[in-house]
Amino acid sequence: MVQRATSHDDVYDRQIRLWGADAQKRMSNARVLYINLTGVTCEIMKNLVLAGIAAVVCDDRPYPEAVREMPCSFFQADDMEKAMSSSGNDEAEPEAKKAKTTPTTVASAIQPKVEELNPLLSGRNSIEERPLASLPDDYFAQFDAIVASRLTVAEAKRISSSLQKVEEGKLFIVTDTFGFDGCAHLDFGSNHTYRRETGKDKLSDLLKIEPHIPMADMFDADLAGVKGRWDKVVPRTLVLQRLLMDYWGQGKDDGEKQKREFVDFANGWLSSNNLPNDGDSSLGDLTQLAGIADHPEVSPVCAVLGGMLGNEVLKALTGKGEPANNVMLFNGLDGGCRSFLVKGEK
Repeated sequence: MVQRATSHDDVYDRQIRLWGADAQKRMSNARVLYINLTGVTCEIMKNLVLAGIAAVVCDDRPYPEAVREMPCSFFQADDMEKAMSSSGNDEAEPEAKKAKTTPTTVASAIQPKVEELNPLLSGRNSIEERPLASLPDDYFAQFDAIVASRLTVAEAKRISSSLQKVEEGKLFIVTDTFGFDGCAHLDFGSNHTYRRETGKDKLSDLLKIEPHIPMADMFDADLAGVKGRWDKVVPRTLVLQRLLMDYWGQGKDDGEKQKREFVDFANGWLSSNNLPNDGDSSLGDLTQLAGIADHPEVSPVCAVLGGMLGNEVLKALTGKGEPANNVMLFNGLDGGCRSFLVKGEK
């Protein structure tokens, strides 16, 4: 009979040999905040929880409506059907019993799944069911990293500005996938230091990210003027994430209740950002993109990009390996992922 490993060092033996005991200790003491779960952020969370990093989930969206089309193994069809059927019997079921048996938010629904994933983290994982807008600015500084999805630009800038007041570097990731593409903005903080791998078991002296652009400045950049060494115009994937962030966030910031149709919204958005919106637009046919806007996530894309971004979180926590600075662009058609620097010039 094979004896199961139960101690901390036995479970994380391979990680200790790969990253070292000090790095594993930092990972085991870390907590990552996940805001608005999606297929890609669930993949990041799964990988990091298995690696011994505690998770705090902030997602007050209604369950199961918000996750019915999400490509995520945490949410099983049977569980969602039970939740839907129990909600139909609300009048017959006492409130006290209903509160104990039926999760009403995405955070409460996923909590037992996360606890089951890694029993060694029992008691360290938690959830936050307050709306994001009600959380004070100093709330975010308590976490070692923040991974968010489905944010508005205003929400991302607010969190970024609050983290800039913290002396130690805090990684902040805003990521979304859409069809076969995915994009992530990464801000490791102005004081983040790391050691580059220079050979087998060899690391460089301490380095700082140069140039460091706060995420708030990335989102303030004029997209029409964003270029790269190999990009004469702003990359299509970056434009699409920004467009979808504003499209998905309609009504969040201004209280508008009526959601505009995607093609109409996209044409106005492209014009307001001085980007081409004719047939030669780099985004392609907006009518075809409308389907992606409403049903954006593809499981393999979430899995691959989630694995890459999970590795960026490990780099931030351990200080080993050169981080991606400051946008990652993923193309699911060829499996390629590259870094792109948004310089933050208005």
